[in-house]
Amino acid sequence: MEKYILSYDDKDNILYLKILGVMEIENIRELMPRFNKMFEGKPRRYALVDMSESVQMDTSVMTKEMRDAYKELGNMMDADKAAIVGATPVLRMIAKIVIAITRRAKTTQFFKTKEDAVSWMKGDKN
Repeated sequence: MEKYILSYDDKDNILYLKILGVMEIENIRELMPRFNKMFEGKPRRYALVDMSESVQMDTSVMTKEMRDAYKELGNMMDADKAAIVGATPVLRMIAKIVIAITRRAKTTQFFKTKEDAVSWMKGDKN
């Protein structure tokens, strides 16, 4: 089963990552070069992570190896802004750990809707 869908919207200049399952280390490492390739030559580096179809998980998945892989992904992604949509409370807590590890708290926000996230990234809301 596919764990994620990655696409780029040229109209809004946003990279979309829709997570469909529990990401494993192999998935994260496979994703890293794809992020950078999709960002090449783009005027803005905006990323929207949609967790609305993620399966429920708990904090036990955040092993040291997983934290290191997410940190590496966060450092490689280098988005100007990142928005997270549809995170359950547990997923939100895990995402906050990743955000803290990657030092992206100032450029990453959580939203209830994709529309609010896109509006924030495009500067309509700060």
